[in-house]
Amino acid sequence: MTQTVRPSSPAPGEDHIDLSWRRSASCGLTPKSARPGAPDPRASRSHRLAEAARPVMDDLDEVLKDTGAMLLLADREGRVIRSVRDNARISRMLLRRGVDDGATLTEDAVGNNGIGTALETRAGVFIHGEQHFAEVLRDFVCYGHPIIDPLTRRLVGAVDLTGMSADASRMFAPFVRKIVADIEARYVDTARADDRELWHRFVERTRTSDTATCAFGDEVVLASHSSLERLDSRDLGRLRRLVDRHELGDSVELSVGTVGVLSSRVGRRGHLLDLVFPDHQHPAVPVLGSTRPAFTAPVAASIPGTPAMPAASAPGSCGGVTGPTHAVVGPSGSGRSSTARDIAGPGALHVRLAEADSADAAWIGLVVPALRDQGDEGRPLVLDDIDLLDDADLRRLAARLRSAGAALVVVTSREDPRAAVTEALDACGTRTVLRPLHERGAESAEIVARMVEELTAGKGLAPMVPTARFTDAVCALDLPNGLISLRSILTECLSESGHTGSTTLDVDCLPARARTGRPPRAGELARGEYDAIVAALAGCDGVRSRAAKRLGISRTTLYARMREFGLS
Repeated sequence: MTQTVRPSSPAPGEDHIDLSWRRSASCGLTPKSARPGAPDPRASRSHRLAEAARPVMDDLDEVLKDTGAMLLLADREGRVIRSVRDNARISRMLLRRGVDDGATLTEDAVGNNGIGTALETRAGVFIHGEQHFAEVLRDFVCYGHPIIDPLTRRLVGAVDLTGMSADASRMFAPFVRKIVADIEARYVDTARADDRELWHRFVERTRTSDTATCAFGDEVVLASHSSLERLDSRDLGRLRRLVDRHELGDSVELSVGTVGVLSSRVGRRGHLLDLVFPDHQHPAVPVLGSTRPAFTAPVAASIPGTPAMPAASAPGSCGGVTGPTHAVVGPSGSGRSSTARDIAGPGALHVRLAEADSADAAWIGLVVPALRDQGDEGRPLVLDDIDLLDDADLRRLAARLRSAGAALVVVTSREDPRAAVTEALDACGTRTVLRPLHERGAESAEIVARMVEELTAGKGLAPMVPTARFTDAVCALDLPNGLISLRSILTECLSESGHTGSTTLDVDCLPARARTGRPPRAGELARGEYDAIVAALAGCDGVRSRAAKRLGISRTTLYARMREFGLS
């Protein structure tokens, strides 16, 4: 049975209980007739919600034992898809009154209750005894709370905890809210990988900038506050259609006039759009590897194994960097170091913070001497991987960057949500953002072809031609170390093809590790990474440089993963 959506905001002087009784009566119910809807064997189940909630609900069997309480999980149609109960009298009473797996608990079936009213109002709700519309429920007290998809903000279900003691009910709300939060967090993990990646990119983009940003995925439409202040629903619909039809250009006509668009592909089907409105034409953050250049003067940036890529420069730059500080941001293997060296010039001092054994050693032994020497010599300086520094040292670095003299300082960093990293990056006058290989569209094919050409020449092999299928397969891979991982995979492919005498690279040449089945889910991937890092560190007596070598990843990546997992 589908729930009817009605206004639920109470007018002054009204409360939610009064409104819920009115809604129940308007459905033709009476206190005696209102009962849970019988299970419908033909009804489809919400498999995604059930999958996300399963580990959370499994852990509650012991928690609720001998408590005299019953917990219900319902989908957005108000249908109970899972219950947790003990053998106490309350559970048997609820079962006799029709509250069981498969029962429908919408307001138009049973009147106000923890499931139906939470779905109706999209808010947590307490209902005590006689406040229930249905007579069959007046022996109980309950608290219900809706489950909201964090990605789409759509209502996906509700959780209800029911008992008989009014005194115990004051603990219902925090308990149920914690359960809902756990389910919502796991619900994100069940979303498509592209939608999860799009959500994370959107959050990172809007957290550090007031740019008007929209994101469009298979099941996701996101818009920042800055964009919602200017756009209406028709504008969002038009942007969505243009993205779906691959017809989005550098500008688009919307209700506010001609709006500039900088589009970045996220995953295979996601798009992140930065909008520049007619009365606010300041350039966006520069992006390398986006589907098109931004609205400012281009700068060529060369990455080993890749063709020169169009980039956008920040205000005041034209064919080069004029400010004293510049930030280069991007994931591992995206070419941060090479881009920073190109910006700083051939005479720059390049300091790699990943070579230090600890964050303290990186600051005291590398950064401080380099900044001191630069002040004496006026030589351009590149500080690689500043996100490896501790927060206090990052704030000291930010203060130094804000007061930098004439000599150029270029810093590089992974995309890191820490406030101290953001502060240091924001202290730079200009910024370049590098995107992963799979987000660079047609440019990815050029990168693969260029790297194959360089590798064959370096190994003295006959020229190899990648097929379109091979290029598509390689560009769709999730490469943990970006161009470094790509070079490793292509090297294996060339070795295999060299043995067979083939002059083309097809998908059959890909190593087994690049042709796996489904990618690991977010929780599985994090668990696997954590276990592998702990094992490698234990086997190398805690020496991180050796552990990184054993894992086959760079020290930069290892340090970043250790920080994410709280490993010291």
